[in-house]
Amino acid sequence: MTQNVTMAELNKKANAIINQVAESGESVTVLKHGKPVAEIVSINENKVRENAIDYFLNNPPVKVSESIEKVIEEGRKRGI
Repeated sequence: MTQNVTMAELNKKANAIINQVAESGESVTVLKHGKPVAEIVSINENKVRENAIDYFLNNPPVKVSESIEKVIEEGRKRGI
């Protein structure tokens, strides 16, 4: 669940908000005049997202016409 904070709250509590994001992994949306202007996300969460996207963009699909054991073995060869 994403938490919302105003710019004023962020200015007053930046350290606590960043610590909360780092510990919980949940993002915080920053609002300016009631409108979202930024999102604070954990580096780990962002890296996981980027890695997943990179994986799907850079790896061709595996044929499933083979046995599941063969598909698993091919995945292991590819480092999955």
